[in-house]
Amino acid sequence: MKNDLTSENGPKLSPISDPQRLRALHQTGLMDAPAEEAFDRATRLATRIVGTPVALVSLVDETRQFLLSQTGVDPAHLAGRETPLSHSFCRHVVERDAALIVSDARRDPQVAGNGAVEDMDVIAYLGVPLRSVEGDVLGSFCVIGHEPRVWSDEDHETLLDLAAGVEAEIRLRSQIKLARQEQEVFHAILNQMPVGVALAEVSTGKLLDINTTGRDLMGLDHDAPPGMYRGEMHTFDASGQPYGENELPLFRAALSNEVIDAEPVTVRKPGRAQLDILISARRIDSDPPLAVATLLDVSGRKQAEKAARESAERLAHFHEVTRDGILELDADDCVRYFNSVMRERVLGAYGAQLADAFMGADFWQAFPHFKGSDVEAAIARARETSLPQTTDFMGYDDRILEARLFPENGALLIYLRDVTDERTLAQAREILAREMNHRVKNLFAMMSGLIGMTARHATSPDAMAKGLRARINALARAHDLVSPTATLETGFRGEVDFSDLIHAILAPYTNTQDPRLSLGGPAVTLNQAGATNFALVLHELATNAVKYGALSHEGAKLDLIWRIETGDEGAVLAIDWRESGCPERLEPPHPTGFGKRLIDLTIHGQLHGDYGTEWPADGFLARIRVPMELIEG
Repeated sequence: MKNDLTSENGPKLSPISDPQRLRALHQTGLMDAPAEEAFDRATRLATRIVGTPVALVSLVDETRQFLLSQTGVDPAHLAGRETPLSHSFCRHVVERDAALIVSDARRDPQVAGNGAVEDMDVIAYLGVPLRSVEGDVLGSFCVIGHEPRVWSDEDHETLLDLAAGVEAEIRLRSQIKLARQEQEVFHAILNQMPVGVALAEVSTGKLLDINTTGRDLMGLDHDAPPGMYRGEMHTFDASGQPYGENELPLFRAALSNEVIDAEPVTVRKPGRAQLDILISARRIDSDPPLAVATLLDVSGRKQAEKAARESAERLAHFHEVTRDGILELDADDCVRYFNSVMRERVLGAYGAQLADAFMGADFWQAFPHFKGSDVEAAIARARETSLPQTTDFMGYDDRILEARLFPENGALLIYLRDVTDERTLAQAREILAREMNHRVKNLFAMMSGLIGMTARHATSPDAMAKGLRARINALARAHDLVSPTATLETGFRGEVDFSDLIHAILAPYTNTQDPRLSLGGPAVTLNQAGATNFALVLHELATNAVKYGALSHEGAKLDLIWRIETGDEGAVLAIDWRESGCPERLEPPHPTGFGKRLIDLTIHGQLHGDYGTEWPADGFLARIRVPMELIEG
């Protein structure tokens, strides 16, 4: 049962409402998308191969399931190719992050109450997850039968194979959408660049596009079409001669495949200062073929040489897209090359003085602290063996950097990558796996004990099944509150507020607006042991109250009060469960059943606390005292 109450850390969300999953879903652009043959082909194949009347590609958000494709569904059952979550089996695939196999929904407790059983005649269901590239569950690929069916392993494997094709199609569309977005972002970035960039069509020299900086440098109106309109603009070469028609570097590159590297061009226009710019141009391998030119303002003579070098480097490494810092050492360990990422690392860690003087510097003089480190050892191994080497080291900014070294003809090429997040995630996964293993072992031990105790006190198999099922459901509600979340970024929760646990246990019998109910106490955070053990105790007390006590009489009242007391051996959680206003009894009962024994064993044996009861004529009082050190999260 979903718990929509809030705690100090915000709302407890189910996987259905996980923001990361919803973000991945909406990034596909497929919610409410029109029908597409690629997906319809998959559902048609599923019905034919598996032999079912219905197959669906279902995408599930926080309020509904959208049928991206459906075969065999009666249109009268749908409103706009969607159903509410109340009529969705596929939501369980998302919540479980695993396949859902139902032979007869009318007899399956997980889905028997689902509206699709009666309204859409969903009897047999087999559904598998559809995941994004990052692993978020977007929805389900499923087949449905109108009669009970035992699904075979072959049915399951067939559906997985078909689902893999659907996932590939979804990911392809996501990549296409992402490519379009990146194109828009690239164009926006281009207009923010301080360097002018212009594109021309090969063979005609027609100017196709020029960014904002380029327009400013060439004196073009921002609202003018891309075609070059010079108007009163005049351009001159380094000797002062004016350029003729189609003689500017971009046009020469486009028309004659000339490669121009940092050609000085002077631009004059009435009403503004003269500009001296460097234009580099060449053809690029694209479809259609284009020529590209970069325009760099070098009007300040003091900045001319630096600007020219940066322009040449920018042109030479135009295709560089890596996020790695790259450093090349010659045979004498002097810096022969470094890329912009490496320069930024040096600048950020050591300052502008070293960054500006880095080219040609002796590596060990620039970084003496690397002597005797893993980096020095890796460099030595690379030179001795002529084989690539890898090592991690801590940067000055406390980031973990991975150094990959590639020796070649005496030189050494070093790639530096920030792997802090990767290492942190790997550590988090290991911690999560250990914690999950610990919890599963504890759960098996508790289940074994419950089965044994229930069997010893049950009067019939039905009574045993009913009692065991109710206690397992109570444990499940507690587990829902302490279970790990679906992503590593949010961490492993493993604790629950005592008030949330009380509401979860009482929810099947009453609600917080019930006038018979009064709850009160301070915020108490329980660990896993505290949550699961109190779930059993509260379940037994609530069941008895519903059967015989305050929750079985309209005029009765249940007061559940808790507080933290200071005892001789430390803090104690004190709980008073008081039922009053019930029909008066002539004699107090003497309970000796399994429920009382279970409470005694849990409080005394598991939590090392005290449990006592009193029987006033009109009700019942239970007093529980448990050491905080055993239950506090």
